[in-house]
Amino acid sequence: MEDALNIENKLRGYLFGTACADALGRPVERLTLEQIRGKYGEDGILEFPPESPWTDDTQLMLVLARGLLNGAELELPRLMDKIAEELILWLDEPDLGAGATTRGAALNLRDGIPWSMSGINSKTCGSLMRVGILGFIFQNDPEKLIKAASLSGRITHSHPTADAASIAGAYAVKLALDGVAPEDMFLPLLKVIEGISDEFTEAFKGSYEIAHSNLSDEEALQKIGQGWYADETFALSYFCILRYPDDYKKAVQTAVNITGDSDSVGSVAGGILGARLGIEAVPTSWVKALKEKEKLEGMVMPLLEKYFQVSGMK
Repeated sequence: MEDALNIENKLRGYLFGTACADALGRPVERLTLEQIRGKYGEDGILEFPPESPWTDDTQLMLVLARGLLNGAELELPRLMDKIAEELILWLDEPDLGAGATTRGAALNLRDGIPWSMSGINSKTCGSLMRVGILGFIFQNDPEKLIKAASLSGRITHSHPTADAASIAGAYAVKLALDGVAPEDMFLPLLKVIEGISDEFTEAFKGSYEIAHSNLSDEEALQKIGQGWYADETFALSYFCILRYPDDYKKAVQTAVNITGDSDSVGSVAGGILGARLGIEAVPTSWVKALKEKEKLEGMVMPLLEKYFQVSGMK
């Protein structure tokens, strides 16, 4: 098991890596690449100003984190109860742009529909964007990680494509914490999503192949998609970390300068690379410019304690 200082460094990398990428992508979500360049110049958006907020991507990751703090050590059905409770509470938080699927499923929970039936048959990326924190907490228990990623994702998104994306998103963070390079994540990820969604598998394989082609970043990203659906979101994120496995900033800048779901693609890529490279890889200026960074800071020690509690039970 890793020493506390190293895992804390990677946890900070994951939390701030996710939130900073989310904040960078927020102003350009739903803009075309041409509109982004018209507003920010030929290279697109590269920095963000002081007091930049994150979106629902980071907000919902923190919702899931609170559920884990309340019960990661429990059997999965009881843990899902805790996560469902947090999703109901989230309905009273400020609306930071959450999709209709996540909100609709949370309303189902509030209406008394059990978490096993609350999910909506949608393949949007709302379950993927929040699951990376599961890869941290259950790094040393891959079996529970895979099941928890699937079950917690299906609380809101019951479509097989979203299910596969949830598992891949959480497992990629686990692999990143293990020190696995993006290139070497391909086969382990392929194995854990096997047989769940042909659509997701095809997008994932395509991302890997395109990353190794001579296509420019811009051409490749356009070919992969726009990221509104979970298979494309993960494929775009994976492409960016394959192209820039040791450069958090460049990977995230590439991820958000797309026509599509910039903040979600950025936050997934940023979380994985942040977990692998640690907090030192995230630009200090970005961390300082982040609004409500104290909320992330306040989660570090509780999550670290929970990580060692869960890992120690193995």
